[in-house]
Amino acid sequence: QNLSFDKPSIIIANHTSFLDILAMIMLNPKLVIIVKKWVYKSLFFGKIIQYAGYIYAEDSPEEINKKAKELIKNGYSIMVFPEGTRTETGKMKRFHKGAFFLAEELELDITPVILHGANDILPKNDFLINPGTLTIKTLPRIKFGDKSWGETYNERTKKISKHFKSCYAQLK
Repeated sequence: QNLSFDKPSIIIANHTSFLDILAMIMLNPKLVIIVKKWVYKSLFFGKIIQYAGYIYAEDSPEEINKKAKELIKNGYSIMVFPEGTRTETGKMKRFHKGAFFLAEELELDITPVILHGANDILPKNDFLINPGTLTIKTLPRIKFGDKSWGETYNERTKKISKHFKSCYAQLK
């Protein structure tokens, strides 16, 4: 209900399963994910990811900003999993600052998306899909200029992470 692609944003989501990636890219074709080395260089996924124009997390900050600016100019939102990797337990990990730094650099809103249930359906390091329900809940956008979330991207990282985890616990 809070998800809009009318104006690009940095979309953040928790990461528990490979299904998270599929769930997110099905939301809208105007979405590009920042991906880690193993995905970008993967024999299976690599060429598809590169062809789709996804952003390589190992590039320099300048290169990432340049590519992100071009995508945003063309109406794309940038998707980041701020935990950096999938959890094996379903418990959310610490949020890294990259997504929040990028939002500040590009002056973009942040759209938090909570994913619940993917870890039960397809846990990390498993290849069998189990029956279950995947819930996607979009929280209201956090506006770029809203200082109630902090003055710096460091402060915003901590406050948004705390808020996100609280909303996740309520959904769970």
